[in-house]
Amino acid sequence: RGTGKQQTITIAGSSTLDKTDVARMVQDAEANADADQKRKESVETKNQAESLVYQTEKQLKDLADKVPADLKASIDPKLQALREKVAEAEPDTELLKTMTKDLQEELMKVGQAAYANTGAPPAGDAGGAPPPPPGSDAKAKDDVIDVDGQ
Repeated sequence: RGTGKQQTITIAGSSTLDKTDVARMVQDAEANADADQKRKESVETKNQAESLVYQTEKQLKDLADKVPADLKASIDPKLQALREKVAEAEPDTELLKTMTKDLQEELMKVGQAAYANTGAPPAGDAGGAPPPPPGSDAKAKDDVIDVDGQ
């Protein structure tokens, strides 16, 4: 630069751990990897279940007038059971997965029932005229002429 001064930064490891301590910690981490993986799976499953409980409650509230009473009656006990299981400190992961899957299936039925009650067209048919096929009279509307080579 113009001043001729130079700055340098040196980063040095400031670990006061002995190499044997580091090796022991690595071995402990490897030995506990399986337990850590199980704990991670448990936490993720519980988070998914909590999210599903919230989502189900919200959909039942938002679509209350569109959900048949018999469907709501079949969902309520499953929702309550999952809510109670999620409230436990250490719920059984496999049971939680099963309960979550059951409630998801019921929640899909709610969506289908609400969709059927709206009388909306199927997802692929948005209504209106289909778009013109390529190469048809679409150019006539724009009055744009594409000229190559000039």
